[in-house]
Amino acid sequence: MTVRSELFVADHAAALAHADARDAHREPTPGLDPVQVAGLDAIDLELLGGVAARAVQFGTGELELQEVDLDRESLFELPAFLREVFIELGRAEDAELAADVATEFANTEDQTLEPAGALTVLQAIISLVTAAAHADRTVYLWVGAAL
Repeated sequence: MTVRSELFVADHAAALAHADARDAHREPTPGLDPVQVAGLDAIDLELLGGVAARAVQFGTGELELQEVDLDRESLFELPAFLREVFIELGRAEDAELAADVATEFANTEDQTLEPAGALTVLQAIISLVTAAAHADRTVYLWVGAAL
């Protein structure tokens, strides 16, 4: 089954409201500007984060996205380590490093994204996570079935 997924920056209350609206197939309250992440789910983002962490030689830490609320199985929070990995990838001196990460990720088993599409998604993730860090906010992932 194809999934519809998006990353967005919010505080806890806004994230819950956003997920509730999406789960009810309604448009959420404007203002969060979600980034569509090409049907990637929590496991895909963990895998992408692992590839990125190895590429930037950032060490080890928590990559597993956590459910935010027991009643909202579609809403996950990106852990701080994973966010830092993406920020570090965005700061890398090697201009080709993000493309290398995207290519390696796209070539993993069961991935449907081509390297160019994976790079576009990765660049959007890096921008979103960096903006969230500057705003001292959290990044959330909402995943639902495609309509």
